[in-house]
Amino acid sequence: MADAAPAKALFIYYKVDPGHAAAFETAVRHMQAALRRSHEDLTARLWIRADAPTSAQTWMETYEHPEGVGVLLATLIELAAQDLPLGLIGGRHVEMFCNID
Repeated sequence: MADAAPAKALFIYYKVDPGHAAAFETAVRHMQAALRRSHEDLTARLWIRADAPTSAQTWMETYEHPEGVGVLLATLIELAAQDLPLGLIGGRHVEMFCNID
């Protein structure tokens, strides 16, 4: 997807063991706060699947910006994620979606 037509939002989902949830949540929230500070108007949210089982839970990070999340911003988000304790979660799956309104 070219930067001329940036994705409107970035969705990243993965599995988290409930035993690691508190530590991982703290790390993700710190990362998202740093991204918001460095990218004005960036909205970053952390979601957990509503019917989360007691085993691995599905979590999702979402990122939106009024100008869209282009390739550069998506790359910066993934670079920031390299500092997360990724050994506590399953593989990160990254998807971009465009608003069709």
